Amino acid sequence: MLIVRRRGGRETGRIQQDMEQVFRSLVIGVRPISRSNIGVWRPPVEVYECENCLVVTVEIAGLQEEEISVIVDETLLRVSGVRQNPTATQKRTYHEMGIAYGQFEAQVFLPFAIVLDEVEASYQGGFLTVTLPRAQATRIVPRASETPAPMQEG
Repeated sequence: MLIVRRRGGRETGRIQQDMEQVFRSLVIGVRPISRSNIGVWRPPVEVYECENCLVVTVEIAGLQEEEISVIVDETLLRVSGVRQNPTATQKRTYHEMGIAYGQFEAQVFLPFAIVLDEVEASYQGGFLTVTLPRAQATRIVPRASETPAPMQEG
């Protein structure tokens, strides 16, 4: 699995796309006719903090490691890929549809600075786990300022 580490800001236009997605999620009563019309779907995600790191687990069964894209920068982790429907060409009548196919994407905003060069990802049993080590806080020690002593008259 390839982990792309980026130094810099978010992709251009991404904020506008995020706002459009939020707006669409607020529209009540609009449901896709079929799963193929839902566009990009978001898999289940868990995010938790340990003493020295942030751990993100994404449930995305049915993929190979090379089909998963993990991109991380100073503020955002983005996991994406495509889950193909193996029976898409066969005619069938569904009684229940609960598995999303097609493009997926999960974004997690990072709550603290991380060490980009030490980010690790593993994919096992349908779960992708990304470990993002916390960067050491830089301590700034103020120097005592030397003020000149007042002049004495005398």
